Amino acid sequence: MSARPLANSDPFFKLIILFLISFLGVTIFMLMGNGLITALWGVDFFEAPGSITDYTNPQVVNINRVLLLFQHLGMFVVPSFAFALLISSNWKRVLGFRPARASVAVAAILVMIAALPLINALAWMNELLKFPEFLSGLEAAFAGMEESAAKLTKAITEDANPIVLAVNILTIAALPAIGEELIFRGLVIPIVRKWSGNVHTAVWVAAILFSAMHMQFYGFFPRMVLGAVLGYLFVWSGSVWIPIIAHFTNNAFALTMLFLMSRGTIPKEADEFALDATNMIWLAVSVVAVSGLMWFVFSQHKRNLL
Repeated sequence: MSARPLANSDPFFKLIILFLISFLGVTIFMLMGNGLITALWGVDFFEAPGSITDYTNPQVVNINRVLLLFQHLGMFVVPSFAFALLISSNWKRVLGFRPARASVAVAAILVMIAALPLINALAWMNELLKFPEFLSGLEAAFAGMEESAAKLTKAITEDANPIVLAVNILTIAALPAIGEELIFRGLVIPIVRKWSGNVHTAVWVAAILFSAMHMQFYGFFPRMVLGAVLGYLFVWSGSVWIPIIAHFTNNAFALTMLFLMSRGTIPKEADEFALDATNMIWLAVSVVAVSGLMWFVFSQHKRNLL
């Protein structure tokens, strides 16, 4: 059997090729998505970008859901499999599809739930960061991007219809969990690990890239920490299924919270952090619980370090 094109390539070259494939994939899939949207709704967002920003229009919201579906498929899911096939015929091994213990999967789910107060606290601290005066223009640009992303998120998730929740869980929870973990944990971590010779460097480089990819400065640090947690879950379990399950739990839990808020079941302040005694207690509990659960994962699978 002939060797695959990238089987023996330099790790840095592999990283470049991976992101080029991702860029090419999202370009092709967004063109496909635009074609479908034009056929269904007569809207060409390449010619008229403003036509898909009126989030008060239910049709526009559905168009954005379709775009998110194509974006995740084109940027992460399909490129990860395509890249793996360029490295080896055993694409399952390359991507990290190895068996995982049920106890570790349960621990990973609990980690994501227990980490919520910690992530909310980090998000609160991240929002307090201010740019120097000479970078005020950059700060304004980041703020504008953040506001635009928040409006889109609110439009897509603020719906009390259970069917909409199910669709959102597919497009915003399941697909990103699969695609992003295959790229950033299944592929980036082993590549950077081989390049740098240090597993911790690999975990944190992947976490930084993972957070930067979202293009949201005011959520950069909590997302980076989340990425590092997912990275260590991958490294210590030896299976990409564990961070996929954890990532899906995080996304699905957030969507369910937003759904319950839209129905008035829980208050809209439920996921906000304030500097008071109650939240500080929850933060301490969160740190202890996450640390304990991560130690359990490490102790169960320390022989599987990549």
